[in-house]
Amino acid sequence: MPLDCVLTHHLNTYTSGVARFNEILTERLGVPLLSVFSDAARGLARPLLSFKVGELDEHERALLAALLDEASWKHDVYLHQFRAMPLECRIATHAVQCWAGNREILERLRQIGCEAQLAWAPGLLLDQRRFEPAEISVFSFGMAGKLRADMFRRLRELLEATGRSYRLYVSSANHETSSIREAELVFQEMHELFPTRLYFMGNLSDVAVYNYLQTTTFYAAFFEGGVRSNNTSVSAAMEQGCVVITNLDEYSPEHFRHGVNVIDIEQATELPSDPVLLRRISVAAREAARQQDWEGLTALIGGDHAPQRAASAPNRRANRA
Repeated sequence: MPLDCVLTHHLNTYTSGVARFNEILTERLGVPLLSVFSDAARGLARPLLSFKVGELDEHERALLAALLDEASWKHDVYLHQFRAMPLECRIATHAVQCWAGNREILERLRQIGCEAQLAWAPGLLLDQRRFEPAEISVFSFGMAGKLRADMFRRLRELLEATGRSYRLYVSSANHETSSIREAELVFQEMHELFPTRLYFMGNLSDVAVYNYLQTTTFYAAFFEGGVRSNNTSVSAAMEQGCVVITNLDEYSPEHFRHGVNVIDIEQATELPSDPVLLRRISVAAREAARQQDWEGLTALIGGDHAPQRAASAPNRRANRA
């Protein structure tokens, strides 16, 4: 009987390598990928169990044991790890086919008298595009909450109107998002808007973000209503002299001016291309950022107790939300 499903614990490929492995495997096998705790799991005939039992909590292990008691299936299993836990041993020894992800797992299975076959895990890098050179680069990170797809759509129109090649580099910046799922949805929507010109960078460290800000033509970030004085991603970009494309409203910082120190997507009829103008906006952006820097905030909050100049640290997370 052929496999009819892969059952797993984690389904979010942004948080689990096993989940990504299972996603690719099911695509190649042509079978669905389901949670082992879903109602549909009970009606299967020949599933492949592929997850780490050691990652289940006590309640989940009890649910899985109950499922094994009730299910009428004949299962296979791919073991990503094996610690000889009772539930692991039960799954392995009752499997029609037991696959060991590596030789260490295979040896441990043999120690409990379980017949298994050695398998492996191929690499998970499916998007193997080189960064194609482009005349315009747009970098974005820290998109918290709902993606302003309408404004990114307008940005696409302005980029297309330049007649020049362009690429977008987007980081999920999880410290800004309320969940990994939210970051995944952001990427999916962005991919629909820029199907061939988007590079999704995942989670970037501060030093990686800093270096992208040094080289990008524009930094883009759009918000519900408009940019605010406590939108730290925009602050970080302007501190580095980036030409920021964002959206302004009556509650945006009063010193933000379209065409002077930022580009307001809703006022822009074209993107600046003259190097002198871009440099002028970059310098003005740095000056605007200095009006709301750490020294000023420290003095505001600390009053007489604040030092004249706040101490700096090389590893300070200047772009933390």
